[in-house]
Formats: sequence, structure tokens, C-alpha cells
Amino acid sequence: MKLFTDRIALARLFGGAVISQALLSAINLLTGLILIRGASPTQYAYYVLIAGAAPLLVQLQNNLIVPHLTSRVTTAGDEERKSYIGGLIREQRQLMVIVAAVALLLFCLVWLGGGVRPAAAMILLAGVIAALGTLFRDFMRLILVTYRKPYEVLRSDVVYAIVFVGGVWLATLTSAPAAASALAMACGAVAGALMVLRALWRHDPWTTPGLRGAFGKSVRLGLWSAAGAVIHWVFNQGYTYIVALRLDVTAVAGISATRLLLSPLGVFSLGIGSLMFSTSTLWLKHHGSRGLLRRVLVFALALASLAIAYIAVMWSMRDWIFLHILKRDYPQRDLLLGIWSLIFFCTVIRDQVIFLLVARHQFKRLAGLTSFCAVLGLSVTFTAIGPFGAAGGLLGLLAGEVAYVLGVLVFAVRDLRAELARPNDLPLPS
Repeated sequence: MKLFTDRIALARLFGGAVISQALLSAINLLTGLILIRGASPTQYAYYVLIAGAAPLLVQLQNNLIVPHLTSRVTTAGDEERKSYIGGLIREQRQLMVIVAAVALLLFCLVWLGGGVRPAAAMILLAGVIAALGTLFRDFMRLILVTYRKPYEVLRSDVVYAIVFVGGVWLATLTSAPAAASALAMACGAVAGALMVLRALWRHDPWTTPGLRGAFGKSVRLGLWSAAGAVIHWVFNQGYTYIVALRLDVTAVAGISATRLLLSPLGVFSLGIGSLMFSTSTLWLKHHGSRGLLRRVLVFALALASLAIAYIAVMWSMRDWIFLHILKRDYPQRDLLLGIWSLIFFCTVIRDQVIFLLVARHQFKRLAGLTSFCAVLGLSVTFTAIGPFGAAGGLLGLLAGEVAYVLGVLVFAVRDLRAELARPNDLPLPS
């Protein structure tokens, strides 16, 4: 009976995360479609560069605090947990104020020095505001996810969706849709974050002012994880900026528009992964390394099957989608879509199997693997753009994703064999 109850609870937990990520996928898809149809390719490309840069700060922040945050929420006593959360929230706000002040100062210096044109300056400023709002929302959202409250998170995502999507539609009526869309992202993020803040306070009121140095301690424990996240962002988003520099910014629009059809897979897989850190840690604790390997592989295979089905549907409908929904066509469209299909298939698998090492806090090893894949991917991208054009920019990303999945599996199997040779099935030290 307990096993049945545990499975129902797990299903409800992941069900809420799936719905939330489906909503985020829809947001990503809708905003992209609105801008593709209502803005020029150049403005859409600028928006893509803004939207691609903001996740770097989000990933950096999340990976700096996730390891210690998960530990404190799941294992600490009431007073210790409340004090830690209070200190973490207070210090993150202070850090946001400092970052905002520095960004504003740098912007003023660049503006007064004539380093950028007014239109580019507006886009830059809007991008900074969007990044700060996204940092605030994702920070609060991460804490509530760690408490395993996906339905409260979902309610805040609905508010975020309404404000963001509505704002992007209004942005297409302006003369600067890229900058206005970034501001809409910031407004939606702040509105969603405030909802999460209230939900968190109702669920587990924190102590004020809270533990001093909470953010700093979390950062020290999450440095390797954060380093891996930054390197992975360079690997995962670097191709966009290489294409923009070696070709032109409009080439980014073609790559991003074809990617848009498959982006729900990435958001969905990443959302499942947001719950997998604490879940995989518990699997390792209660079922050992073999149990962790079996469960993670089942999740990866299940999501890979869904990815294949989704890709097949998108591929069969591609002509109709570009003609009637996007109402645009792009050079190398089918080739770009085919490469993106392979990339997202690998991404779905990678987002799950990575927890074979994350659950064991193998962040230093993951950072090394990510560095290798980043160098490999960017090297292939830089080389392949010449003969293959925009499609060459994606070949490096594909090469890096394949190498990453294979590397994680090799490390996981090697560690499992080493543990099975021991008298006790204990996790290896990081």
C-alpha cells in the first residue's frame, strides 16, 4: 500500500511539473510565432539574442545555489531551514540591487561615450531589465520547486504567461518590438515571482533577517556546478553569436525559427529535470546506484520515445506550418529542421542521464566533460559555417550533444562497476 501511495505521489509531483513545462513551452512557441509574423527578421533576431543571453545568468544563479538549497530544504530542521531560506532571499535581493546598479552605470558610460547607437542602446537596456526580472522569478521559482510544490509554481506560470504573451503582442505594434518584448518578459517575470513569493510564505514562512552568509555558502558549494552551467551555456548558445558574427544577424532568425518548432521538447525536458535533482538524490539514497541507473534510464527512454513521436509529427507537417502559421520560409529550412531534430533528441536524453552524476555530486567531472564538449562543439561550428552556411552552425552543437551523452554514460557505467566491486554500494566521493 505504501509503495502504491508513493507512486501516486510521484506521479502527481511530475504531473504538475509536466503541466507547468507544457505551459512554458507554449509561451516560448507563442512569443516566437507572434514576433516572426509581426516583426522584421532583424528585430526577431535581436530578440533571440536577448532571450538567449538571459538564461546564462539564470543557469549560473541556479547552479550556484541548487546543491546546498536542496540539502537544506530536504534534511535541515525547521528552524535551520527557515533561517537559511530567509537569509538566502534577503541576500539574493541585495545582490540583484548591486547587479542592477553596476549594469545601469555601465550603460550610462557606454551611452555617454557614444559606443552604441540609440536603437542598439535601447535593446541593450531592455535586455538587462529582462535578465534581472528573469533572475528574480527563477530564483523564487527554484525555491518553491525544491519544496516540491509544482502546482503553486504552475499558478505563477499562468500569470507570467498572460503578461508576457500579451506584452509581446503589444510589442509588435511598436517601432521597436525586440526591446518592447524584452520589457514584457521582465514584467511577466516580476508578476510571476511575486505570486511565488506569497505562495512560499504561506507554505513555510521564513525567518527574517535569516542566516547571514547563506547565499555565499551556497555559492561556495555550487562553484563546480555553476562552472559547468556557464560552460554549457557557451556550448549551447555560442553558435548563435558565431553565426551572427561570421554571417549576419538575419541568419540567426532562420536558425531560431526552425528551432522554434522543436523547442517545446527542450523546455519540457528541462522542466522534468528541475525536479530530478532532489528525486534522483532520494533514489540513490534508497535504491543504490543500480536503482538510480535503472530509474533514470527508464525516464530517459520514455522521454526519448515522446521526442521521436513529436519530431515525426512536426516533420510531416512542416510545409503547412511554414506556409500557414509562420508565413515565412528560410534558406536550408529542411536541413536546419533535420539537424535540430537530432539535437533535441540528444538533449532530451542528456537532460535525464546527467542526473546519474549529479545525484552523486560529480560536478567537477561534469564541468570537465562540458568543457571538452564546448571546445569540440564551437570548433566544429566555426569550421563548418564556411562550407555549410547557417546549417554548419548547428553541426557543432550536434557533435557536442552526442559527445556529452556518451561521456555521461561512460562515467556512470564505470562508477557502477567500481561500486559493485566494493563490499558496500556507496556513492563515490565527488
